[in-house]
Amino acid sequence: MSTPNGPYDQYPPQPQDPGQPSYGQPSYGQQPPYGQQPPYGQQQPSYGQQQYGQPGYGQQQQPYASYPGGPYGAPGPGYGAPAGGPQGYLSGGPVGFGDAIKLAFQNSFVYQGRASRSAYWWFTLFAFIFYVIVDLIFLKGIGGGAGVALYALFAIAMVVVTLPLGIRRLHDTDRSGWWILIALIPIVGSIVLLVFTLLAGTPGPNRFG
Repeated sequence: MSTPNGPYDQYPPQPQDPGQPSYGQPSYGQQPPYGQQPPYGQQQPSYGQQQYGQPGYGQQQQPYASYPGGPYGAPGPGYGAPAGGPQGYLSGGPVGFGDAIKLAFQNSFVYQGRASRSAYWWFTLFAFIFYVIVDLIFLKGIGGGAGVALYALFAIAMVVVTLPLGIRRLHDTDRSGWWILIALIPIVGSIVLLVFTLLAGTPGPNRFG
């Protein structure tokens, strides 16, 4: 019969389960006790170093970047916002003196779209100055039948440009282009049409553009 301290033990040692940690060794994912070395193939991070995916001492984990236009990101363009930058000429966008003249002639036969106040009144100023110059040249300078004929041709050309421009100006105030016929009413019609052309355009798109 064996004794507890004898060479023969009553309960012989069993083979260790490979899935169970041995005495004094940390299990998978745990740090070894203080003063002991980690198992072979594992490295314990030193002070001041960070583990993969974890912020170090004194550092702050960066938040995830917001997805543009998503529910938690920056809001996308709302309804009515002009796409691709500022509004264009036929969308009621403001223009300068030179662009108002050039674009009015380029869109002489365009009855769709809109025309801002600057697009309309810059061209009106140009037309007024040009009418005075043409009047001095054709009627006063040339005179006679030739001067009248040239002045008539010039007037017809200006009507071709100003008629669609006036209709687009009405469109900018969300009014039908047929309102331009109100000018046929003596005195009162011209005043009403003048007021319409002085009004600001509707903010954002309307039914005409």
